[in-house]
Amino acid sequence: MKKTEKIRGVVAVILSFLLCICIFGCSVLLVLRVTALNPSYAKGTLVKSGFGEKKISELKTQLVSYGNACNIGGDFFDGFFESVLTVDFVEKDVSDYYTLLYSDKNAKPDSSRFEQALKPALVTYAEQNGYNDESLDEDLNVITGEMGEIYSNILSLPASSTVYTLIARLTRYVNLALIAAAAGAAVLTLMIVFMFKPKVHSVRHLVYAFSGAFLMLLVCPLYVRVAGIIGKVNIVSAALYSFVVTFGNGVLNALLIASGICLAFTVIFAVVYKKLSKAEE
Repeated sequence: MKKTEKIRGVVAVILSFLLCICIFGCSVLLVLRVTALNPSYAKGTLVKSGFGEKKISELKTQLVSYGNACNIGGDFFDGFFESVLTVDFVEKDVSDYYTLLYSDKNAKPDSSRFEQALKPALVTYAEQNGYNDESLDEDLNVITGEMGEIYSNILSLPASSTVYTLIARLTRYVNLALIAAAAGAAVLTLMIVFMFKPKVHSVRHLVYAFSGAFLMLLVCPLYVRVAGIIGKVNIVSAALYSFVVTFGNGVLNALLIASGICLAFTVIFAVVYKKLSKAEE
């Protein structure tokens, strides 16, 4: 009898360890699905990271440089950026682009809104400065198109097709892995629950499983934070760097929240275990 109980105890420990791994896996996969693989999360990160404000600076530098070559003064761009090309304007186009990136391999920033706002402003500027050449309209169309291309290129994410491929593959694999991990956790939990008649022993092993998952979920993001791994990413663009760092830190925060949920379950099962232990005495 004692030998059987020992074997059952060893099996229960193995099952609780496997359950711990499944809970950890479910938590990580669910966090990825809700954050990194969710276009709504990317859109929210754009605002939090101050992406638009930082990208405005890059846009102004490039457009003013091009404008100088076309005899368009800096005063034009000062007014245009103040009244038209605002932070909200840029973030709207980037937000639409990043959302599309999750579903379209050939996604690129749409410059149509920018060009539609730019052409009338250039016409007004030309009239105010006495430009009345016959080819003015054609010239302005060329300038508008080239500035639109500059706008699109500056907002574009490097290697966007690769990013799309990575997102598509990860989404498919994460969905399958999440289902498998959840099913595994459910089966293991049932096995542990029905393994012991005095349920106090089952609850004790559930405490082991959830406490282990809590520690793993806590240690991983804390290590990344302390080591400053995310902040060491090498990106030249200040706007994109801020976005990536904010994006990564948000994922780490979500993992910490998941660890907190596992801790809550650990406490609940520990309280239940204590009550059942007293009842068994």
